[in-house]
Amino acid sequence: MSGTTSDSIWEVAWRNAEAMTAAGQEPRRHHLLPRFYLQRWAVEDRVRVIDLERNRNAYEPAPEQAAVETDFYRLPDADGVSPVYWEAWLSQVEGHAASAFQVLDTDRPGDLDEEQHQWLTLFLATQMTRGRKAREKRRAMLAEELTQVLDAYGPENLADELRQGDLFAYGADDSLETIMADVERFRADPSQLPLTREQDLEVFARTAAHVAGLLTMRHFAIYTTPRALITSDEPMVELHEDMAAPALWGGVWGAPIFAFPIGPYRVAAFYRRDIEPRQAGSRLSIEETLDLNAALLANAHSFAIARPGDRIAERLFLPDAPRSYRSSRHTNPETKAMLFRLWAPSRWEGRSDAPTRVVSRWWPPYVPPASPPTDEEQKIIDGWA
Repeated sequence: MSGTTSDSIWEVAWRNAEAMTAAGQEPRRHHLLPRFYLQRWAVEDRVRVIDLERNRNAYEPAPEQAAVETDFYRLPDADGVSPVYWEAWLSQVEGHAASAFQVLDTDRPGDLDEEQHQWLTLFLATQMTRGRKAREKRRAMLAEELTQVLDAYGPENLADELRQGDLFAYGADDSLETIMADVERFRADPSQLPLTREQDLEVFARTAAHVAGLLTMRHFAIYTTPRALITSDEPMVELHEDMAAPALWGGVWGAPIFAFPIGPYRVAAFYRRDIEPRQAGSRLSIEETLDLNAALLANAHSFAIARPGDRIAERLFLPDAPRSYRSSRHTNPETKAMLFRLWAPSRWEGRSDAPTRVVSRWWPPYVPPASPPTDEEQKIIDGWA
């Protein structure tokens, strides 16, 4: 990311947040999806919200009232920092990204300049790290790590590790029994892990900056659709040839394609750097559009968004939500070191009815495994980790 994009955003957000606090104008209702993005699905100032946590109950509010949660990005008991610092940070990202969307709305996405491209990828990255799903996944991942270390090395070694770490406030005086009782509680309910909202918010932004760096390395192309797409609280969809068995090297680095609905009739596909975009600018078929909508819905966490009156998100098949995180343990055959693999399964993983090659025109005849990262790319990956 250039200095223009990544460095000054922190300072500008600080000034804007301090000004809001000084004026007594701190926003309390925070959008989980940007309002300008929701507005793209609006007709007569209404969008359709489908609540996946309440049996797909649907209602049609104004974009201003859709996908909001009180104080979701607010810093509680902020010490020397405006409580709305991260809301101001998001506003900076969204404001700059809006100009990139204007270019994407044309038939000339190549007109996107370097700075607009960087703001766009940072915006997309924040959609992957800002929501409820990311917070839940972080806790589930930590709980899985506790389980793997416990199983591999035993309770005494795990307790020693936790006494030395920054996350858990254990000291030499904390007994093994006390620590292990907490570990069992965290494993049973990861929401009990001692993570503060301040930590959540800093992690979402820092992670987004690294994810954006990886997204900038991808090729992308724009496509149109014959019927309206939906979107959701998790609009960046990771696509694999077989959604039941995603490639081992997936995620932002290795997944062959990511899809992002720019609006109800336009979608961007982000191809791994070793896969050239196919049929860029073309119009998807009805079947491809339906398959894409099914993938968008399955990627949602809490809600989907459609145009008013469009009931497709209520009619499409929705697989059950999986466990938030899974893990496995391996031994490096060369070094004999213990390796842990942790991943967040999709709703399709392991299902016999999972789709293959979502949007068939996007896929080459053969999709090679992800190639090793370059030195520059590895630095970005290491920084993210």
